[in-house]
Amino acid sequence: MGDISNKLSRAELEELCLKQNIVIERKDPFTNAKMFLPNIEKINKMIREFDFLVDGSSRGKAVNEISKIERFLFDNEDNPDIKSKFLATCYTTASMYIENHRSLLEDKRSENWKYLFVNYFKIEDIYNYFNKNISASVFFKDYTIYTDMVDLTYNVKLMEYLRSQVALEIPVDDDKDMPGKIEEFNLKLILLHELGVLDTIKGRIPENTLPNLAKFITVLLNEDPSAWRGAMNKLKNLNLQNDNDLLTELNLNKAHEILSVFGIEREKE
Repeated sequence: MGDISNKLSRAELEELCLKQNIVIERKDPFTNAKMFLPNIEKINKMIREFDFLVDGSSRGKAVNEISKIERFLFDNEDNPDIKSKFLATCYTTASMYIENHRSLLEDKRSENWKYLFVNYFKIEDIYNYFNKNISASVFFKDYTIYTDMVDLTYNVKLMEYLRSQVALEIPVDDDKDMPGKIEEFNLKLILLHELGVLDTIKGRIPENTLPNLAKFITVLLNEDPSAWRGAMNKLKNLNLQNDNDLLTELNLNKAHEILSVFGIEREKE
């Protein structure tokens, strides 16, 4: 990696990071001492590469596991009891893993993820990332957060598949299968987007489309009316694949899990 960071003092490392715009200099308002904070605009590049690699690795793991499950179901086509028990075990295992890592999942879904992300790395790690002479995949594989996020995303992808299989193979009580009340405003927006409802409403608002759509959705979803500007910003960034876009892989998976409970299929691309 050409790692020189462990040969430098903390002050030397901070100065190098400052020159490369990896950190920005601020003053403590109480002590007037210098502080060096991660430059989030710069860190976004690191996050995008991290997310891309996590998605690729988790997708590969999920495809392999789903292939094994499909083979088992095929081999036991004539034995519904074995199939049901097998699916129930797979479902429980994935569900328990996600629940045990709920805090990390919520962090990833949070709008503050970019600020939480940098806490998993020391300043020398971040310096080494921007000065590496190896691939990002080799760089990240040594960090626990990468392994944890790959495993978590893999289980989320696997759960999406298992939900559909469990619905086919295991009779469930209709009431018990109902999802809980949806409280999260962002998730409601994503569901309306995935169902095409937002586009339908927009098509019927000829003037001031985005502000009026935001105001209507805010009232419709029983939010504080003063929150419509925040809603408009969320609507403005939908599907732009930027840092403010709510349509991340994890958010979409969460929405599709809910839709699948009601037999609502994804729109064909």
